[in-house]
Parts: sequence; structure tokens; C-alpha cells
Amino acid sequence: MSSLYVLRAASHQWSHWGDYGELLIHGMTNHLPRQSGELQLERTGPFVPSVSFPGISDIVLTDNAKSKLSALVPQLVFRPVRKTRIVRLNWLEWNASAPEPPFYPESGEPEDYMLARESDEILAAEIGPMWELVPDIVPEIQARGGRVILSKYRGQHLVRANATGGYNFASSALRMELLAVAPMEVSTEPARGQDDA
Repeated sequence: MSSLYVLRAASHQWSHWGDYGELLIHGMTNHLPRQSGELQLERTGPFVPSVSFPGISDIVLTDNAKSKLSALVPQLVFRPVRKTRIVRLNWLEWNASAPEPPFYPESGEPEDYMLARESDEILAAEIGPMWELVPDIVPEIQARGGRVILSKYRGQHLVRANATGGYNFASSALRMELLAVAPMEVSTEPARGQDDA
């Protein structure tokens, strides 16, 4: 049994809306570059999941989730997230069982649920601080096919091969606490080692 787990966003009731559902729930951090090392988050509100996956590999937490997780796993590192564009769109009121959203952005591009709307500074303040869960970067940790090279693992709670991509490998302890803090928002599976069948 692997001591590491691949950490991902859980499937949700809006998943059948494809990129439209994913951007509504997670927002995005891959549209704008980091500023002073910090992610720039663009997303809808007022609903914000306690743990979200708004970029290729980014993990973003609400202040409440960060407080709980840091108390449970004190070795974790967090970095503030810049709420660059927070727009009001209460899509939780939409019928999630409908085959598609009730409306699409005029451009047809899912990111325009955010980009075509004005940022709401009052809403951004109401949402409160947001935090990036910062991984250790070990370039050799991931082999082809997303397999983990366990000989490169040094006991970190969160590790990946690249600052901007790659699988997030979580320790057993982090996996357990994330599933306790955000059971509906996080999915894990055992990481396959380089030599696994």
C-alpha cells in the first residue's frame, strides 16, 4: 500500500456541465500570473468551497479551512491568495440536475462567467482571506504516467514535481485531515509507484 495519495477535486453535481461547472465551483488562478509570488484568484461568489482547485495544480482554501487544517497538520505551509476578481453570481440557485446551465456567457467561454463581470469588492471582503496550500517541489518525484518515485519522497505532507503543474501527492496524514475538513470537495487515490504494476 502506498504511503502517498494523489489529491484531486471531488466530482460534484455540476460536473456534467464540463468546464462551465468546474469554473463556477473552483474559479481560476491560471489566467493571470502570480504577483509577488501570490496566486491571483478570479471566481464567483458568494459561495466559495472550503477547498478548491482553481488552476492546473493549485489548491486554495478559505480562511476557516486553513485554520482547521493548520491546527491538525501544523507543518503545512500556506501563502495568501490575491482575490483579483470576485464577481457576484449565485449559481447555487441554478438547477444542478439540468443538462446545462440556465445561461452561458455571451462569448460562449466559461471563464467569462468571471471576466465579463465587474469585480465586487464588498463581496470579496465578505468572502474573507483565501490561502494557497503550498507544496514542496521535488522535480524528480513524478515519473511518466503520473507515477510517484518513492525513493525521492522525504516525508513531506504535500509534494509535487513542478510549481505550476504535476500531481499533488499527499501524505496519509494530510489526506485524512483534508477528507475530514472538506469531505465533499476533495478526492484521493493511492499514488502508484514507478515499479507498481
